[in-house]
Amino acid sequence: MDQFIAFAAPAQPTITDRDPVAVFFRKIDRQIALAKEAKDGKPSNARVAWFKKDGSGYRLKIGREGLKFGEHQWFKAADLDEVIERLTMARQVIEANDALKTQIATNSKARSERMQGSRKAKKTA
Repeated sequence: MDQFIAFAAPAQPTITDRDPVAVFFRKIDRQIALAKEAKDGKPSNARVAWFKKDGSGYRLKIGREGLKFGEHQWFKAADLDEVIERLTMARQVIEANDALKTQIATNSKARSERMQGSRKAKKTA
């Protein structure tokens, strides 16, 4: 009987946070982890990393499409420690800035629409 009761009890709802800003914060956290792995000598996947080796330092954008902080979309960093610092700072600035949050939501919606359009095109082809 206990097994039946346990089975019949409503399952705990799984919480999935699909808010574009929350998703973006998880992506920033992942980029910080990638930078730390690169710092430890592990190879990084250049296709997913928001930071690229550029001469003796790094070039960095915040987001796949690169959020614009004022007029700036690309940033320079001397080393991976600075990449991590800039990613952390970007997260803090986004948390306090509604305009950047709106930019993230807009970019997310546009990407979603592009992805849906490409899926529809493939199905009809």
